[in-house]
Amino acid sequence: MISKSGIGTSLRDIRVLDLTRNLAGPYCTMILGDMGADVIKIERPGYGDDTRNWTPPTWNGESTTFLSANRNKRSMAVDINVAEGVKIVQMLAYQADILVESFKPGSLLKRGLGYEDIKEKNPGLIYCSISGYGNDGPLNNSPGYDPIMQASTGIMDMTGEPDQEPVRLPIAVNDMGAGMWAVIGILSGLMNRQATGHGCQVETSLFETASWWMNYHITGYMATGVAPVRCGTGTPFIVPYEVFPALDEGLLVCVGNDNLFRGFVEELEMPELATDERFATNPMRVQNREELRRLIIERFQSRTATDWEARFSARSIPCSRILTVADLVHNEQLRALNLLKPFPHPSIPDLRLIDLPVSQNKERAARTYSPPLLGGQTNEILLDHGYTEDDIRELRKKGVIA
Repeated sequence: MISKSGIGTSLRDIRVLDLTRNLAGPYCTMILGDMGADVIKIERPGYGDDTRNWTPPTWNGESTTFLSANRNKRSMAVDINVAEGVKIVQMLAYQADILVESFKPGSLLKRGLGYEDIKEKNPGLIYCSISGYGNDGPLNNSPGYDPIMQASTGIMDMTGEPDQEPVRLPIAVNDMGAGMWAVIGILSGLMNRQATGHGCQVETSLFETASWWMNYHITGYMATGVAPVRCGTGTPFIVPYEVFPALDEGLLVCVGNDNLFRGFVEELEMPELATDERFATNPMRVQNREELRRLIIERFQSRTATDWEARFSARSIPCSRILTVADLVHNEQLRALNLLKPFPHPSIPDLRLIDLPVSQNKERAARTYSPPLLGGQTNEILLDHGYTEDDIRELRKKGVIA
């Protein structure tokens, strides 16, 4: 069902052919589906998207990773390693507005599914490629996963405690980021097509995304020649801006300017620190970080984290205790924003998923198609495109579809 207004109607009547797997591409096509596009997801017969097997955890036997990135799509199981399977996908591509793929560069070209091949018969197509390292350069054919990008672009080097080994972020920031950049490129392509009538080729990669996340650190390094270092929960250029241990647990405090610092030290009952020349400005606080940390930690030990949080929050000083995913699921703000949305699934009647983090006219994703079963709409899609029941039986007998 599509609502009458909101972001869920933005791409109504737009057809998307999804040739992606894992996370980056599926996040991209899920967003397009959330915006109202009709997304046909091509999967390998008998196996499907790799994330169907990324378990545990599972929910009633379904991979929660797959569930999180594949709502608002129809699944079609087609073997594109055989000519008849390629023919089916070509037919869909010739009628699509958008094609999104995440194959190894050159792989689809060998199958007759490259941009130039499809463009000949569908010049208005927006053809988006998401890869590990991009389609050019010495690493363009190298496999790329999110942790590899974190390790190879400085993200891991900057993450963790300064006296311990680097750690990786536990969320796939480069996968999800590349998916979002792909959506931005696709939407730009659609706007250009409205003006010119021509489609285009959109390209992005996990490496480009990871490099982008490092943009202000890169600029700082080029300006000074000094590489940033790990600061634990802190940051190299703002102090105090980290977790401080209270009487019972830690509290993250973000004192981002001098006005906040004055209020912060007043609540600490140490107002003299605001005029102490060692701490009066942020550059001086950064320079004297360790001494200021020592003074703050000593005072923090006198109260619980909850007490400090209440005092600082009353002064609009940004702070938070370290909460869990379980805390988030039951968070009042999450409920107020209606961010957990029901997507009833054949195997999971009570399935709820995080909705789009953006709204229009108070509406978020308006479509409510649950993540598909493998090949669940294969027959439906083929019948819609002129195949008969006999054709479908023959294709299934040959193993072309499932």
